[in-house]
Amino acid sequence: MSTRKTVEWGVLIGETVRPLPKAQNVSQALLMADKPSNRGKRGSKSVVVFRDGEHDMWKRWRDSTPVPTQFALFDQEAS
Repeated sequence: MSTRKTVEWGVLIGETVRPLPKAQNVSQALLMADKPSNRGKRGSKSVVVFRDGEHDMWKRWRDSTPVPTQFALFDQEAS
């Protein structure tokens, strides 16, 4: 029985995170994020993000900086 947390991976495009449900680790997430369909406007470089659970904020993979997504920004404005 494994007690490891399941990490969710995604790619940040503007202020929207597109989940990468098939990615099981950072290597797979980086490969999937590099596909043309996962790039932002004008083919800009993709930013891989992760979170430890559905209720956690997305964080940048490289430095664990929290990423304000459109939903997080909406919540701040509503407060």
